[in-house]
Amino acid sequence: MTAPALLATPNTVFPLALYDTMCRAIAEAHEVDEVKDIRDKALAFEVYARQAQNTEAEQYACEIRLRAERKAGALIQVMDKAKAGRPPANNPSPAARDFRGAPTLGDLGISYDQSSQWQQLADIPDDQFEAALTASDRKPSTAGIIAAATPPKPDIVPVASDALWLWGRLRDFERDGLLAKTIAEVLLTLPPRMLDDVHTLAPRVASWLAQIGRTDQ
Repeated sequence: MTAPALLATPNTVFPLALYDTMCRAIAEAHEVDEVKDIRDKALAFEVYARQAQNTEAEQYACEIRLRAERKAGALIQVMDKAKAGRPPANNPSPAARDFRGAPTLGDLGISYDQSSQWQQLADIPDDQFEAALTASDRKPSTAGIIAAATPPKPDIVPVASDALWLWGRLRDFERDGLLAKTIAEVLLTLPPRMLDDVHTLAPRVASWLAQIGRTDQ
């Protein structure tokens, strides 16, 4: 199937019939190269329209491009699943055509990053994707739609150095085998001055450690 030609010019009104024709061609496409062709034509027209300062034409071309990228992503996902069943003996080099004789991403001029982004577009629910296309506050973009659909990562609070120190010392009790010994065994060789420090500090440390796990601390 040959991609419809963008017959409009960047400095004229973009015909809605052409927009509908392009969208229908994208929906009916079954091969990645068909949709990639539409995407490339839409991108070129989008650039020309921007240079001509034709905002309406640029917007329509942008929407066609994004629809084509999303459809390409869905077709790539199907293609990748088919490749997963490829017999090892028939595994050619990455530059060769795949085991079904279909072109690889390299043959189609699609980079790894593009493939990844387009597949992410394909995973976005229809209603969310359509809403992003018609948002009036900004021009839609591939990265922008993906970012808006990606759940925010939880804030990671850095661990304080004193908390790390406490965690490490408690782990040392287990690693060094102290928990398997009696206090008398551990303190047996301490000189009197060090033993006095232990007797003074141990109750305070024990009281402090007893707060761990308490809800009223």
